Amino acid sequence: MNQLYALLRDDQIRYIDLADEIIESTRELFVNAATELMEGVTEEVEFNGNYVIREDEDEISYVTMPLPDGFSDIPDNQQGITTLDIENDDIKSLFWYEDGQFLFQMFSSGNLLASKYIVKFLQEEHNFNRFTDKAFIINSKIQAIYKEGKLFFKSFPSASKIFDLKEKMVEATVREVSDFGNNSYISIDVDWLTKRANTKTRRLIKMITESGTLKTFMEMDARKRGKIAKSVNIDIDIKNNKINMPRTLGEVNRILEFLNEDVYKGLISSNVFRTNSKRLG
Repeated sequence: MNQLYALLRDDQIRYIDLADEIIESTRELFVNAATELMEGVTEEVEFNGNYVIREDEDEISYVTMPLPDGFSDIPDNQQGITTLDIENDDIKSLFWYEDGQFLFQMFSSGNLLASKYIVKFLQEEHNFNRFTDKAFIINSKIQAIYKEGKLFFKSFPSASKIFDLKEKMVEATVREVSDFGNNSYISIDVDWLTKRANTKTRRLIKMITESGTLKTFMEMDARKRGKIAKSVNIDIDIKNNKINMPRTLGEVNRILEFLNEDVYKGLISSNVFRTNSKRLG
């Protein structure tokens, strides 16, 4: 039985209607990926809020959490789930249901073949032509497994792209906020930042510091940095290889969201959203 679904940015679920001849191979792809994710795991460790990507093959992290309401329709009320509209639905994850487990795979615009220039060989014409059919890629790995009220993962950044897990993060300490403000890539009044930083600011600083995305972004060439920021309507003032942070906390947090890769452009509307699906101006 086909159990492939898409989780949208707004946490709605869509059923993906597969042809009978590829149901079993698709199932095997997800089940094998789940086996690979759990291979060698002997210890399940509750995620304690410290942003750590576990390198130990014998450990896997988990958080206790409920799934969004729509998951209750799986598998018994499959007919009540809307079928995927690949042109209009904004997918953030593909998942397969198997024996009480949900096997999650991240999804991005790069999975949509319509966003790529692909050529295919046409047997009858004996030449290549552009592939323009509606299609997407299913990868051979998954990033999370949900079972018995727990979401299991080895990479917090990957899992947090599927579900909003910021509430599970610890906040940066005053010292860590100060250190971030004194970072060689940041120009800001550190005293102002440490006094004004709210819970959101401190969590974002913690995640950015641990993930290294600030360094990765700033080591890009200027043209690429500008192109990325422009694509999501983020105005970043960079001079002398430093980000000149604004003096309003809302704008600071928006730049931090960008650096934490929490801002994306809708594939269809081109509107800019945060990963919690809230539209930005």
